[in-house]
Amino acid sequence: MWEHVASRSHKPEKIFPFGPNADEVLMFGTVSYGLKNRKSNEITWAARAYLVKDGAEWKMDYYQVYLNDAAQNASK
Repeated sequence: MWEHVASRSHKPEKIFPFGPNADEVLMFGTVSYGLKNRKSNEITWAARAYLVKDGAEWKMDYYQVYLNDAAQNASK
């Protein structure tokens, strides 16, 4: 899936906390792809993540992304 991708930039637009301690979130945003053939594309994505506290910081313990791989089709 990633053989045609040279770079990517994720832009979260919305984050929805869930769970008794709000340590599970759903996210929605866009990702911009720079392809190895010098083309570019932007698509939407969604993700689910579990957060854990590590000292004073929150970190992702689990992260699952849902996206359409149409961005890579632009490279063909």
